Amino acid sequence: MNANGKTNAAATSTRPRSVTIAAVLQFAVALAFAGIPLIGLLYGADVQAAAEAEVIRQGASPGALADVGLSFDEHGIAIWAPFGIAAFVAVTGALTLARCRIGRILSWIVLPLVLIGNVLIMASNAAAAETVQAVFDSSEDAAVRGLDAAALLEAASAAYPEWLPALEAVRLAIVVIGCVLGVVLLALRPARRYFRKDSVPQGL
Repeated sequence: MNANGKTNAAATSTRPRSVTIAAVLQFAVALAFAGIPLIGLLYGADVQAAAEAEVIRQGASPGALADVGLSFDEHGIAIWAPFGIAAFVAVTGALTLARCRIGRILSWIVLPLVLIGNVLIMASNAAAAETVQAVFDSSEDAAVRGLDAAALLEAASAAYPEWLPALEAVRLAIVVIGCVLGVVLLALRPARRYFRKDSVPQGL
């Protein structure tokens, strides 16, 4: 092999900075998603209590929320789904760092899906008052139909710490920047050369 070939081989065996940054961004996105269920686990009971107190203040039974299938004390899939997403994103980041070609491919699939999912979550949160009010309005219980969903959600939100909006803004920025920039970085020429089939050691 001539000097030129040795230089090319060394270049393809050294992880490009773009690949490292892309993997770090994936870990950051994973942490951002893991923060969702953690907040729910820590403050869910307090938020549920605040919501029930507001229901009583508005003249309905505290069990009215359970009667319409509404709970602010998150559990089940509301907790484990974000954890699962976070774990999967972290795995793709680890595979990327390990120079597994499948990691790069999965990153191109997972990161856009995470970004779309985050947009859907934001849209759902923005329409929460209308959605909950529609549930109340469809109840056969007159006391439930008289509930003010906007006031209920405001009371429930007040049970969260004051720093939560700032944390949500940071989380949003991490998810958007991490997903978009991660895909872009893995599409750059250095990443393409690094993950090229003939340059990846056998078994990866």
